Amino acid sequence: LNNERCEDAIIQYIGHQYEAYLQDESGLNRRNIIDNRVHCCLYFISPYGRGLKPIDIKFMRSLHDKVNIVPVIAKADTLTKSEIRSLKARILEEIDENNIRIYQ
Repeated sequence: LNNERCEDAIIQYIGHQYEAYLQDESGLNRRNIIDNRVHCCLYFISPYGRGLKPIDIKFMRSLHDKVNIVPVIAKADTLTKSEIRSLKARILEEIDENNIRIYQ
């Protein structure tokens, strides 16, 4: 499976929504503007493994300038509290190492 440009469709969608909003806001009738912009991305991270995968880092890097990213550990209810703490610390460390801005 080739995941080279998997984020392109999402980034194009976000860009299109911002363009549409700007067009509506620039028009004469601004009272009936529907805001379909993407304001936040809930990014689910696999609880299996040792933190972020390269594709997670690549995707979040390409997205963090456009929307707020909220990383979520998927299926966290299947982990113990100590597993959650260590995984969360590892993920936050990797996010910081890669200069990815997340919602705080």
